[in-house]
Order: sequence, then structure tokens, then C-alpha cells
Amino acid sequence: MIIPFKKPLSESSSMNDKQDTNEEISKTIKIFKSQREKLGISLEELSNKTKISRNVLIAIENGWEKYLPEYTYLITMLKILEIELNLERGSLNGLLAQETKNNSLSKFKFNFINIDFLNSWIGSFLYFIIMLVSILAINSQQKYLLKIHSISTEPVVINETNIENENINNIQK
Repeated sequence: MIIPFKKPLSESSSMNDKQDTNEEISKTIKIFKSQREKLGISLEELSNKTKISRNVLIAIENGWEKYLPEYTYLITMLKILEIELNLERGSLNGLLAQETKNNSLSKFKFNFINIDFLNSWIGSFLYFIIMLVSILAINSQQKYLLKIHSISTEPVVINETNIENENINNIQK
């Protein structure tokens, strides 16, 4: 029996994951904000004590994921904030949940429009292949030109007498 209004399993599970992640992020934001207010520390003071940009702290407090730093930097910043705000270790890790999912999906994405693919192993491998093919093409072209006697591998010898004779001929003309 087909139920017409039922969503496919993959869509509903991805929606559940998004909801779980959003709940986790909002829970983490509440913990951060309430502890900061409980200690009576302003964002400016917290920024000065932790050496974390005030903009990053504002992004954390408001849940602006697109303004958060990269995953590697965010881990360190959250550890520093947990220590400064006297929070349990790992209590702010809810902000890392969305970042982890995005990274796992984009790890295998290969897009020629995005120049950043050159910084991946795929880009390095592609660059190596292009260089190798270019060297082989130039080498085969040089061999072909030698075969048809279009170029020579012997050095060109310049006689001074030939140069003087050409200069005299040019002067006479």
C-alpha cells in the first residue's frame, strides 16, 4: 500500500538529522550565553581574556554558522572558552556537529569551477599528470623535428671571418 503523503526514508532521516543538529546547536548557544551572563562577563571582556575575536564570539552566541571559523580553529577556541567560562569539557562541542557533517560531504566533491580543488590530493595528482603529459609531448615533438632534419643537435659555430665578410657586404650595399 502506497501512502501518497509519506516522505521517502532518506529525506525524513536527513530532516531528523538537521533537527537534531539544530537542537544541539541551540542548546550549546544557550549554555554559552547563560554561563557568560552568570559570570557577568561581557563579550568584549571575554574577547580580551581569551584572545578570540569579538566577531567570532558574537557568531557563537547568535548561532551564525557561516561566520564561524574553520573546524580546526573552532575546536581550539571552544576549548579555551570552556576553560574561561568554567564549563564542563566538551559542553560547547554542539557547535562542531554541523561543521563535521558539512566537511564529510564536501570531502569528495570535485568541482572544476572551484579553484580550491588544486589544494586537494586530487588537484595535486591532476597537476602532476598534466605536467607529465606536457613533458612527453614536448619530447616527442623534438624527436619528430630531429627526424625530419628541421633542427640539429649540434651547436652552431660562428666564424669571425663570416661575420666580417657580412659586415663588409652590408657596408657596400
